[in-house]
Amino acid sequence: MSSRTTSLKILQLSDAHLSADCAADYRGQNAEQNLERLIPRAKGWKPDCLLLTGDISEDASPASYQRIAARLKCLSVPVLALPGNHDDPDEMRKHFPQGPWRGPLAYEAGPWLLILMDSTTRGSISGSISQQALDQMDLLVERSSAKHVLLGLHHQPVSVNAPWIDRYGLRDSERLFERLDRTDRLRCIVWGHVHHDFQSTRKGVLLLGAPSTVANSLPGTERFSLDPAGPACRWLKLGAHGSVATGILRRS
Repeated sequence: MSSRTTSLKILQLSDAHLSADCAADYRGQNAEQNLERLIPRAKGWKPDCLLLTGDISEDASPASYQRIAARLKCLSVPVLALPGNHDDPDEMRKHFPQGPWRGPLAYEAGPWLLILMDSTTRGSISGSISQQALDQMDLLVERSSAKHVLLGLHHQPVSVNAPWIDRYGLRDSERLFERLDRTDRLRCIVWGHVHHDFQSTRKGVLLLGAPSTVANSLPGTERFSLDPAGPACRWLKLGAHGSVATGILRRS
């Protein structure tokens, strides 16, 4: 982000669910092929960086991480990654070194501070964030001179009105919001996990759930109901004065 008038362009890829077996089925879809079909759209959008918000792998296999890391190199931009409940953080960090592996990750770009949090709990589908991680997040915000903050995590901190996935959201999200409410620089929170586009606001902060690159559900459903619109990813343009523009990219 080279000037005050230039937007930071972020492409958010989430819930790819790749497996060691390239032909593995995920909810009736092929994760490898569906991701591949999105790559040309992602490359054509010319992002400044990629944000991977978890469940990159379905089986936490080294092969799955190796393949997606190699494939994303064609975009020639920094990759920021955080784990989801299907991921193995220790294995994932070998392929995506920029992530919240030893506590929250802070990534500064112009007037923006991006903070990535690990919301996973080993052995649990639902998420949580430790008191220690919240304290570290507070310090990162306090020490940064950035004017605007974006927070990324895997689990949704609010209901997305889809019972099938809301039962597995972020536990004790009120603790996170109590901390976030202390700053007036927070502009946006983004997450994965929910497998559909979700947008809302809370106290002037934009709340965004991302679609999956392999299979999405129709919003507001009791059970996962495959969306015929297909796989997708989210784009974000972060303005120098704190604006957040966003939309969805789908395969050609």
